This record gives sequence, structure tokens and C-alpha cells, in this order.
Amino acid sequence: MKLRYYQRDAIDSLHKWFNTRPAEDHALIALPTAAGKTIIFSHFIKEIFAKDPTARFLVLAHRKELVEQAETKLKTVWPEAPVGVLAAGMKRFEIDSQILIASRDTLASPKRLEAVGSFDYMIIDEAHNVPPSSHTRYKKIISTLSDRKPMRVMGCTATPYRMGQGYIYGNRKDHFFKGLAYSVSIPELIRNGFLSRLSAYAVNDNAVIDAGAVALKFKNGDFKESELEKVAMVDDTILQVINDWIDNAYTKGRTATVFFCVSVLHAEKMTQCLQNYGIVAECVTGETPKEKREDILERFNNGLVHAICNVGVLTEGWDAPRADCIALLRPTQSVGLFVQMCGRGMRLHDDKENCLLLDYGENVARHGCLDEVQPDRTAPGRYHPKICASCNAINIPSARKCVECGQEFEGSKKFQELQTKKEKEVAKRTKAEKQAVLSDERKKAKPRYKPVTDIYATVTKSMNGSEYC
Repeated sequence: MKLRYYQRDAIDSLHKWFNTRPAEDHALIALPTAAGKTIIFSHFIKEIFAKDPTARFLVLAHRKELVEQAETKLKTVWPEAPVGVLAAGMKRFEIDSQILIASRDTLASPKRLEAVGSFDYMIIDEAHNVPPSSHTRYKKIISTLSDRKPMRVMGCTATPYRMGQGYIYGNRKDHFFKGLAYSVSIPELIRNGFLSRLSAYAVNDNAVIDAGAVALKFKNGDFKESELEKVAMVDDTILQVINDWIDNAYTKGRTATVFFCVSVLHAEKMTQCLQNYGIVAECVTGETPKEKREDILERFNNGLVHAICNVGVLTEGWDAPRADCIALLRPTQSVGLFVQMCGRGMRLHDDKENCLLLDYGENVARHGCLDEVQPDRTAPGRYHPKICASCNAINIPSARKCVECGQEFEGSKKFQELQTKKEKEVAKRTKAEKQAVLSDERKKAKPRYKPVTDIYATVTKSMNGSEYC
């Protein structure tokens, strides 16, 4: 398998880090979702093994899907790899393997932790899940194994920050990782053709799931699920969301949408309502049986399912290149969750030019451009788009003239501070206008949609008059 240039650079940076830094300096690599982090650490393992055939490796993941993915990618890179799996959910307990891919929860058992022996290298997948507290399963595993034998530790993530902590690397006491061994930006990989571009449009005001009055969780500062559910489950809001999605995505030829919902009940209700509109939709939650989930995801990847409503299960460890629309129905204060959800649509696929982002949870307004998010600066309403009074287009806050019609703005008025009656009326009609989701997309023209080429026997209309089948 030929490596991309940045994957080779990441591996070289890891070699340099481990050759020049003390063992207690744990390394972190940060690459966008779909950049191939598993491929990178698989090649890294193979190269270390070639130099030292006695070296032993532990790959640690917190979900079964990530364990399965790591084994598959490692065997793709290196079919003869001496790899085994330790995961109770997979009924595999190959603890003596030279390369052991382990479930965090399974390995945390004192009996199994004692039985696995020692390792020379530890690789933590989705490393943003390592909390700062020392009283966790991650820290228990790391501390026990490090006491047994000094290890080189590296982490991989697309989001090198945690809610309430900020960045997970640095010199603070709560920083487990001492620094970034390597990182690459989303715009760079898009420019070089390795990621699909995200393009965001404003949604109908009536379809917005307003979290303004929702209480925050005490533990991690995010919105309280039970309160969010009350707002999101309103019948009229769900119908407005579906009709807005039909107008701006489905009737424009986008037939592979991932809806990120607030709760299991919300996901189930969204699925039922989509089906009532004649959409081939399915629901995936943590309660979905494995066989059924795999069948749904396979049919989605094959184009037989046009919409998947999920909650909390498709944010990590799921590859869906066909996804051409991401619909965020879940407001969140978590920068990491926002970036992870958006990342599901950034894989390349021959059938899509880009991926449409429909943000019904106002997360772009809350966090800003995807590649410029700051984990310590999240605040509701921080990102205020400008509304053009002449053509109704949405522009970035710093725009001096309208990106669509070219009219100059008189000042830096924020969306919430529009003064004239005309501007307020215009603001209410801001549906399906261009909005920047990446910092280098701010002056781009509207994306070209692929035409719908299928021939249908029955034509249906949405509430807003858009025809679909």
C-alpha cells in the first residue's frame, strides 16, 4: 500500500520523537477524520518490527468497532502480522499475541491485565478519550503496564482536545501527552484531493433546534439530553427539519444523509417521520443488535438506504464514503463532538463532489469554522454571520462586501444586532444561502449539485413546494 505524503511524514515524525525524547514523553498525532490514522500506526508498527522483531505492541481502543477496524487495516498493510485481539464483545482472548489489539474495558480487568504481560509500545486510538483524572480505566492500564516495563506511548486523534480540559497535550499536570509529534490541517488535505469538501448552507429558521434555554450538564458542561429531547421532539420542528432537508439536500440529488440526533427516542421518531414521507430511512442506536446494524450500514454504503438517524454510535470508527450530507440535529457545547460529526462526510467517493452540512443545532454559530475551532473559546453565539439586505445571502462576520451580489456592508453588524425592519425581515427568510464552514471557503461560489437522474413513477411535494420521489 502506497502511503500519502502526509502519512509518510507522520511516521517519520514518530520515529524522530521516540528517538530523541525520553520514554515518559508520550506523543500525539492529530489528523482529520478520514486521513488514515489507522494506516499510519499500522505502517509504524511494521517498520519498528522490521528493526526489532522482539518488540511487542499494544493497540488500545475503547469501542469494539475500533478494535475490528484496527485489525482489518493492520492486516491490509501487513497480511502476515502476528496480531491478535482481546475483546470480550468479540469473544476473542488472544492475550499472548505479539501485536495485541485490545478493548479498553476488557483489558481493564485485573485478571486480564495481569495475564497480558508487558509491552514495548502502546498506541491509543481516539486518544481524546483519555481523561486527565488518574482514577480511570485508561490510567489504570497505562500505569500498571508502565510499572511493569517502560513503554513508548503514542495517541491518534482527529480532535486533540477534551471538553472542560482544552487541548490534551502540553506541559500542564493534566496533560497526558507532552506534545504533537505531527498534525495536518483539513484545508490542506482538501486542496490536495485527500478529503471531500464540506459546504454549509443556512437552514430554515423554523427548523432550528434552539438550545438557548436548555440546562447544562454539571459533569461536562454539555447540554442536558433530557432537556434537549423536549425541544427536538416537537412535531412541528421535526416536520420543518424534514422539509428543509428535502428542499436543500434530497431534491438536489443527495441520497446518503447521516442525521445526528439528540436521543434514542428522537432518532426513532425522525426515522418514522422520514419513512412517512416515503424516504428509505433507518435508525441505528446503541440498542440496535449487531446483525441489524451491520445490515443497515451495508445497505447504506450500497445506496439502498438514503438516510440514517443515529445517536452516539456513528461519530467514531465508521467509514461511510458515500455520505454526501451531514444533518446536525444535536446541539452541543463540545468542540470535539462537533468536529467528529462533521468528519463523517469528508471521505472521498466517486459519486459526490462534496458533502453538504445542514446544521439544525446551530453548532457552526456556536463553534466557528471547522478548521479554526478553539476548544477553550466555545460560547453560544460567538460566530455571527452577516445578512445581506439586498440579496439575502449569509456572509462571514468579517465580510466587507456580500459574497453573492458584491454589495458593501456599512459596518460590522452582527446577526443579532440587525437594526432596520427590512434587515429583520430579510433575516427571517435566510434559507439555503451560502455559509462558510471552512475558513478557506469564505469567498467560494456556491457548490454545483449533481442532478437527480433517476426516473420515478410518483412525484411528491414538500411543505415548501419542492418535488421529490
